[in-house]
Amino acid sequence: MNFFDLDQEKLTRLSNMERELFNYTLRNMHLVKEMTIRQFAKVNYVSTATVLRYVSKLGYENWNNFKVSISGSEITSYEPLIPDVVHESSYYNSYLKNIIEAIKVLTIDSDKLEHFDQIMSRYPRIFLLSQGFSREVASYVCHLLKAIGYDAEQIEHDYELYSLMRRIKREDMILVLSYSGNNTIIVSYMEKILSVAMPTIVSITRSDNNVIQNLSDLNFYIFADEINIHGNDVTSRCSMIAVLEVLLYKHITRLKYDYEHISFNKSLQPNFDPEDVSKTSIDKLRMNRKDKKISDLLET
Repeated sequence: MNFFDLDQEKLTRLSNMERELFNYTLRNMHLVKEMTIRQFAKVNYVSTATVLRYVSKLGYENWNNFKVSISGSEITSYEPLIPDVVHESSYYNSYLKNIIEAIKVLTIDSDKLEHFDQIMSRYPRIFLLSQGFSREVASYVCHLLKAIGYDAEQIEHDYELYSLMRRIKREDMILVLSYSGNNTIIVSYMEKILSVAMPTIVSITRSDNNVIQNLSDLNFYIFADEINIHGNDVTSRCSMIAVLEVLLYKHITRLKYDYEHISFNKSLQPNFDPEDVSKTSIDKLRMNRKDKKISDLLET
């Protein structure tokens, strides 16, 4: 059984502790496939009995069967279907594999999707924090959020942060985009915000344990082959964009958004001919002799 093909019903039966074990497995498949049951239990601070209950709820007979599934799933994740237009190459395969894995992990965890949907259904004000390459992603997402009806604002400079700190409220949302999850500027921004309010924090980071993930109420993680040239991080952010688009498009689909609400109400329609607006306004101004300067300007 492929680990990525698990039945959603099985996942809903997991306890909170077992869900933590599931998240650890997803993040560390390359390590878990080599672990003994005792090692897995030790790094997660649980008993071997808890681990056995966890793998049993997922549908595996024992730890060895679970490990075989993890090993096979990791191998297949490196072999995505490659479009014909893309030439066979290890980098191309890895590039697409990262995007596919990010979406697989996203869609397999229905609780996170539901949590995100609940947050967005409140229509919170959304403030985006990002640095470096992720800033360009934030700009795109900010545009997308506004297009679908959200009050969104990208925070890029210190003075914008101080403005945010005066306005931020508990019902607002902070969307943090950081591949490393440890960007010191973003972390300092988050600490300053949390010193004045407790908004909901949603973040997207890489799949290891990091500071921003630990400060977040909801975290989605991505995969990428890290690339650094002349000290500059040029790691692809395509997985980040893919995850954000899937989250937002799924939310729009669930809402079954009705665009008819943007049509004008009849009671709000103007009761005068638009062509007469200019003439009517000038006549009213001329009748008001208290403002001599405006009247003089109209005469000229």
